[in-house]
Amino acid sequence: MRSFWESYMRTPNDFAALQAALQKEKAERNLSEFIRQAWPVIEPGTTYVDNWHIDYISEYLQAVNEGQVRRLIINVPPRNMKSIHVTVCFPCWTWAKSPEKRFIKVSYSDSLSRKHNVLSRDIIRSPWYQNNWGNKFILKDDVNRQNEFKNDHQGMMMSTSVGGSLTGEGGDVIIIDDPQNPLMANSETERENSINFFKNTLQTRLNDPKTGVFIVIMQRLHENDLTGYILAEDLGYTHICLPAEAPERKIITFPISKKEIIREEGALLNEARFDKSVLAGLKKSMGSVQYAGQFQQTPAPAEGVIFKREWLSLSYKEASLPHQSLIIQSWDMAFTKSEGSAKVAGFVLSRAGSNIYIRDLVNDKMTFTESVAAVRRLSGKWTKARAKVVENKANGPAIVDLLKKEISGMVEFNPKGSKEERAISVTPYFEAGNIWFPDPREAPWVEDLIKDLLIFPKGTFKDTTDALVQGILYLMDKPASAAPPKQQNLTKESYWRA
Repeated sequence: MRSFWESYMRTPNDFAALQAALQKEKAERNLSEFIRQAWPVIEPGTTYVDNWHIDYISEYLQAVNEGQVRRLIINVPPRNMKSIHVTVCFPCWTWAKSPEKRFIKVSYSDSLSRKHNVLSRDIIRSPWYQNNWGNKFILKDDVNRQNEFKNDHQGMMMSTSVGGSLTGEGGDVIIIDDPQNPLMANSETERENSINFFKNTLQTRLNDPKTGVFIVIMQRLHENDLTGYILAEDLGYTHICLPAEAPERKIITFPISKKEIIREEGALLNEARFDKSVLAGLKKSMGSVQYAGQFQQTPAPAEGVIFKREWLSLSYKEASLPHQSLIIQSWDMAFTKSEGSAKVAGFVLSRAGSNIYIRDLVNDKMTFTESVAAVRRLSGKWTKARAKVVENKANGPAIVDLLKKEISGMVEFNPKGSKEERAISVTPYFEAGNIWFPDPREAPWVEDLIKDLLIFPKGTFKDTTDALVQGILYLMDKPASAAPPKQQNLTKESYWRA
């Protein structure tokens, strides 16, 4: 008895046609399948390495096309197909159904962005794409350049660089792929250029601000890179963060299929490409700071840069403190209160024997008048604080001059060396267990303070750490008569577990 397929298939050509139709339908429905089929065009002679994160990102891009997501950030380690996936293949896949869509692709260099655009055009010109979707649209001959090409449905794919020209052009989907060169990770100028281009140029280039899409895909380079800026400003972006090594157990739910992936602590993102030995070698050669940003998507290593996490584990309860021989304030002032300006940081610190205790913190953006009021309030709250140590920079001298006849103990502090050098100079006190933090249940601001210390000097606001270091330097330069407090009244406990 003949099977159904044998009855249906009269010639080999019939079977081949059916197979081709099934493959086309799979590729249209699923971006991951589209990439698999397009791979010989993109990377001829290279084996395609499949992984779950490709399907995960693909579902989010499908959600973009279905109007469910309009602002998307994807942080993923290098060499995990991020550009091929999002910048090269996604626009081609979209044109198979919606050839009228206009894409603008942006990278840190014009040559890189142009390369991605050329690869998209190569896919569209390929026999595989033309056999499947050649009837959907035709590329225009009069606009068919490497950095810009259009089709007969007015669809467009255009590439440019950060700071490049976009005069007269608008897009339905703007893809920002690595806005900063990893080799310039520590350049504040490069970071500011990418953020300003995003704020002042790209955000005005959506054809329809209500339906237009922004996709940012990048590896993290700094606390204040473009991803850091968008997240800090709470601009409403969906955030996909995929570290190479899972820092903790996490259940990842796909946005459309609702499939779940469980990443246990230490699980690798793409072990077929980056196993433990490869990642260990990269961490050694790159250094922990760069590895933490580019591969772990945390701009500072979990153990800390200058201040190590293990040094920040001593906490006390206010009621358990013995007599303090010396109490001071330590202030780092700012010039202005504006977007991008520094914060004002003011600590209350005390010393007993060889130990220093962090007692209170004021930390916010302030005007000159608000800064003066903050010093007055903290002085009224902590009447036993003798010196009010103010760094001799920004508004510091003016505030000292204004308040010195009203508040006793106003002292200008002239720092020597850079912020980093001063921070390094006090690390022995942290390492030796001389610096104690309030119990975070009594002082919730401790969590943010320890985060600032861990990421210093890579953080956006370095003023909190600078004010603390200044106070420690001042106190440790003074004699202390009181004996250290009894250890049973204090706890050596990580604030994370408090």
